[in-house]
Amino acid sequence: MDRTALIKSQNRLVVQLLWIASVLVFLNNLLSVRDPIAGAIILFACGGLALIMSYVVYTNRMIYTAKYLALAGIHLTVFVFIEFTPGLLSYLAIYIGLFILGIYQEEKLIAMAGALSVGVSTYAFFFHQELIFHDRYHNLWSMVSLNFFIVLACCLLILQAQFGYRVHRDFGRDENQ
Repeated sequence: MDRTALIKSQNRLVVQLLWIASVLVFLNNLLSVRDPIAGAIILFACGGLALIMSYVVYTNRMIYTAKYLALAGIHLTVFVFIEFTPGLLSYLAIYIGLFILGIYQEEKLIAMAGALSVGVSTYAFFFHQELIFHDRYHNLWSMVSLNFFIVLACCLLILQAQFGYRVHRDFGRDENQ
C-alpha cells in the first residue's frame, strides 16, 4: 500500500469514528443536558466537524492536510463539550480525541494534539473545577497529575507510531525482496 492510499484509509477511519462520536454525543445530550441551547451547540460542533471531514475525505480534497483539520476540529469540539456540559465524561473526551488522532500514527500530530489537550485540560481545571473534579483534587498538584496522564498517553501513542513505522518499513523491505 502506498503512502497516499494509507492516508486516505486513515482519513476514512477517522471520519467513521467522528460520526460514531457524534451519535454518542447526541445520545448523551438526550440523556443528560438540560439546556437545549447547549445541546444544540454541542451537536452542531460534533456533527459539523463530522460533516466537513466527510466532505473533505470522500471528495479526496486535502488528503494530506485533513489530519490537521481533524486535530483542530476535535479539540474545538472537546472544548465546546467541556464548556457547555462540564463533567467527568466531558473531560474524558480529551482522551478520546487523542486516541482518534493516534490513528494517523504521526509523532508531530500526536505532539500537537497533546499540547492542545493539556491546554483544554488546564482550562477545564481552572474554569470548571467544581463541576468536573472531586473536592480532593482542587489543588495544583492535581492539575499537574491530570496533565501528566495526558502527556503519558501522548508518549505511548508516539512510541506506538514509531513501532508502526518500523514494522511498515521493515515489512515493505521484506516484501520487495
